[in-house]
Amino acid sequence: MNTVNRKKISVSLKIADIQEYPEHFSIYETEDTEQLKSALLARYKPGHGSLGIAFRADTVFLEWSPETVSKEGEAYHYAALEFTKQKLYDKAIRTWEKALDQQPHDVDYLYKLAILYFERKKYTESILQLEKAVEICPIHDRALLLLGINWIKLRKFEKALTYVTESHFLNKKSMLTYLNLGAIYSVKKDFPRAIEMYERCIDLSPREARAYLGLARIYSVLNDPTKANDYFTKVIKLAPGTRMAEYAKRSVRVEQTAPADHAAVPASAAGGTAGGSAARDDSFSIGMGQYLSGKYRQSATTYKAYLQAHPSDDYGWYLLGETMLRTGEYEESADCLKRAIRINGKRGLYYKTLGISLHFLGKPKETIQVLKKAIELGKRDALCLTLYGINLMYEKATEDGMNYLQMSMKKNPNNPLAMYNLALAHVKMHDPEKAQTLLNRILNFDYYTPAKEQAGTLLATLQSP
Repeated sequence: MNTVNRKKISVSLKIADIQEYPEHFSIYETEDTEQLKSALLARYKPGHGSLGIAFRADTVFLEWSPETVSKEGEAYHYAALEFTKQKLYDKAIRTWEKALDQQPHDVDYLYKLAILYFERKKYTESILQLEKAVEICPIHDRALLLLGINWIKLRKFEKALTYVTESHFLNKKSMLTYLNLGAIYSVKKDFPRAIEMYERCIDLSPREARAYLGLARIYSVLNDPTKANDYFTKVIKLAPGTRMAEYAKRSVRVEQTAPADHAAVPASAAGGTAGGSAARDDSFSIGMGQYLSGKYRQSATTYKAYLQAHPSDDYGWYLLGETMLRTGEYEESADCLKRAIRINGKRGLYYKTLGISLHFLGKPKETIQVLKKAIELGKRDALCLTLYGINLMYEKATEDGMNYLQMSMKKNPNNPLAMYNLALAHVKMHDPEKAQTLLNRILNFDYYTPAKEQAGTLLATLQSP
């Protein structure tokens, strides 16, 4: 296949589907192919290159072609692909940028560079490349989908919905569009549509564990533990050993049947009987549903009622502590989490969550001690490392704190809390240029974060004469 053909983007649409969206195409039911062609060109007019349109029976075929292909750009492109295979990502990024210097309208280069930025959690940079790509080639369904997924990551769900819906219109056979539409509608609490999208995803890909997890969460919120249990069980079977499976195991309601040698079964932490275990499952299912619905005080009440009867359940105390973080009752949250740790001191999650409570209480020495234990137990996520670094800085261990903030940013490059505190550290270390670079990155985020206001204030102070 020659290079120009390889770079073509093709989609096919049913004419009936086009007629269902007169607001998009400025047409109503018509058999006039010229009118349909004009409507499609009006909506999908390319920024560069050409768009071919052909009709066959009840289907219209659209094909975008580039104007030119740069030999120099292609050489850089293949070099960047090799760097990616070798996991030399910074070199790959620089090489694709050189390819774009040679041919700035090549959607192949833009899309590959956007994928790399996305995988490195640089969502704003990924969006920039994808916006250029879909301006040049508006029928690039994969670029539209990835653009929507980036906006999901930045929690801009209306923008995400716009792009994923457009991608879906152009390609109704992509299970990823259904999966992401399910996620968006779930967040918007449009559960009937979310369920429909997840079920369509499963029709196309029956082993897609993420779709089953989405359905399980919805039915938990809807307080339908039987259906939720069915879907959580599916996740455990389809994705063993993953975080999804671990989450499902913690969330699933296991219906108990007494074995023949029931008397030999050891008592559980939840109460020692099948009835006690069922009470635990019922309480946790209701409490998690309330929590996921944002009803934190109701969730806390549910857990408290359960713990009055089952005070030795460490996970129950953890759930109550986590919930009270959401209500702003940090002292009470810390007390619950300390009880969980006294019962079971081997869960890094308990230490991490206690560290968050202590951080909000302004107790840096205790926070450091607790988060250090969480890290030792394997909790090395961006938030844990960020709070550990911040509290080290509170205790005057600036260089150590900076090291952990930098580690956090490797985990999540779009981490405004780590960026802002690292900027503060650079100010203390008399390096205002590095501080200003970080502050400008925060201010350039496309989404709101409280760190923006702090960054703006600090930047103005640094730039004042």
